[in-house]
Amino acid sequence: MQDILLFALIISAYWYVMGLAAVQLAYIRAVRAEGVPARLEAIEDASHYQGVLFVPGAIAVGFAGAFYWTEAGNNLITSEWMWPLEAAFAITLLVCLPLIGAGLRSARIAALKARKDPALAPDLDHALHESVVPAFGGLAVVLIVIMTAVSVFGP
Repeated sequence: MQDILLFALIISAYWYVMGLAAVQLAYIRAVRAEGVPARLEAIEDASHYQGVLFVPGAIAVGFAGAFYWTEAGNNLITSEWMWPLEAAFAITLLVCLPLIGAGLRSARIAALKARKDPALAPDLDHALHESVVPAFGGLAVVLIVIMTAVSVFGP
């Protein structure tokens, strides 16, 4: 059973990382794109990847990790070596995911307004150049490294 749970954890981790990469790459494409329609398409792609890959992948990592580590004989509360892993996951789930989502929504709303009224294109530029999505996406990458290191080099 433990091998099946480990496989589920690895697959969910790939799912989460693919979602994070897809969101970040689509957002970068939106920042570099010329014209409102191209930017709107890239932002909608990023929002789509957030809902299909990024958020469900993060939730799957949490469930698969909890089941795997419990099956491996670790107590999720009293095992002190797991606290950094749990803290990194909590920051990912409670800080990074919502703030990346808020940044994407802000950019999407600005893009929809700019498509309707081209005079609002500077608002889209401002929304895309806010550093919320790239900054918290970068933090999520650092947290992935921490979670991986704790998982691999733990007891």
